[in-house]
Amino acid sequence: MAGKIKVSKNGKLFFSHVVTSGRVQKAFGAQIGRPAGACVAAGVHQGMGIGQIHQVVRDCTRQYRGTHLSLGR
Repeated sequence: MAGKIKVSKNGKLFFSHVVTSGRVQKAFGAQIGRPAGACVAAGVHQGMGIGQIHQVVRDCTRQYRGTHLSLGR
């Protein structure tokens, strides 16, 4: 468990950690992250403008909006 010591807005110290290999993170990667990333990688090529890249990302991620993850308990 990696973490950092941070300062809250009230000036108190606290230990912060981020989950990177949890059940939800793995499910997101498998069901949404990798397929959407592969679609974007296939649609983006050298010489594209930022607007074109944004359009590719929007087109690739549109089908995943509102997706509920199946966590496979």
